[in-house]
Amino acid sequence: MAWLLRGCDDEVWVQLGELGVFFERSDGYLLLESPDGEDHPADIRLEAWDERPSDPGAPWLLVEDTTIEGGTGFVTVGSLAEEASRQLIIGPPHFLYGVTAHTQKGGELPEFISEEQFERAWDERTPEQWLIRFWPIRDVFDPARHARPDRANGRQARPVEVPVSTAEHWPAARIGRRQEALNKQLVRQGMTMADFLAAQGLPADMPFDRWRAAMAEREVPAVAEREGWQHWLTELVSKYPQIIDYWHHLPETVERWAPERREERARDLAARIHTAEILNPDDVTFTADVQAYEPQPGGTYRGWRWDYADRPAHETFGVDRRVVCHDVMSGKVLVTGIVTVLGPDGQHGYEVRDATPAEAARLRCAEAAWSGSDETAG
Repeated sequence: MAWLLRGCDDEVWVQLGELGVFFERSDGYLLLESPDGEDHPADIRLEAWDERPSDPGAPWLLVEDTTIEGGTGFVTVGSLAEEASRQLIIGPPHFLYGVTAHTQKGGELPEFISEEQFERAWDERTPEQWLIRFWPIRDVFDPARHARPDRANGRQARPVEVPVSTAEHWPAARIGRRQEALNKQLVRQGMTMADFLAAQGLPADMPFDRWRAAMAEREVPAVAEREGWQHWLTELVSKYPQIIDYWHHLPETVERWAPERREERARDLAARIHTAEILNPDDVTFTADVQAYEPQPGGTYRGWRWDYADRPAHETFGVDRRVVCHDVMSGKVLVTGIVTVLGPDGQHGYEVRDATPAEAARLRCAEAAWSGSDETAG
């Protein structure tokens, strides 16, 4: 039985009659034709599953059922006339994904009414509904296409044995520790997740990450009163409840910023927190330099860092750790290892964690494919 990993909801404005589903670092994308035509609001729900889910049934109408390469595993959706909206991690990078899209038409507009009545009816009508689901099918990683070095001009990848993983080898396709603990607790109590959510007045199909956000949103008034938040901060955390325990990470000067800039920073912080929770279930991180063009969250690279010579190996670079240089005068060593990027650290470096076996296997494969007598070319 497939279970829902995570999901997100958003509202977009459909201007050209088409929604775009964009897969980061992938040539593939989907165009979904709106049943309501141009210029109208649409409620979008994205869902990530571990395998093909059952059909949602009436009143949903199936409009797309296909497969596509998932790029980095990050997906955005939005109107073609505007920048893509909310982002969802659907699973591991460079997998083939199944995709289904279902829709429901929005509310009908009455005919033969005044302009004032039409504007009111337009504002009050039910938005068009979209349900877009993704699930991993198989590993399609190819070092020649997906791991090309930054300076590979004129070079060809050597044929190498490519590792093949399954989705459960990747943190982004597994439930996190918090959800696993909750599942065990519910089993002991003889409850299903649907029962648990219904008891809290929430939809039975709400994914775990959305449930945590809903619980955090309920806590905002009490936390705001205890911490003495100003009204603008209370509103900001209510809109982005993922930051309720991280609001101290906002700059001290944020109070003097324009509201739009505050919201942009809060939105980015919420996205980083959410991404890190999915990609880093063990919550063990360190900082490193990554010499790559625009390192992406979830991407695996060789990290670099000056550490003290007596630092235990398990604290940094526990995967393929190598001491490249020993600076006798400073007592430091230049160390490298295989890491997965979680995001920028705010000081020109990156927050990373040790790569998993599947991640490290792909990087070693890419290094073997692109090494050889011409490795200094370009």
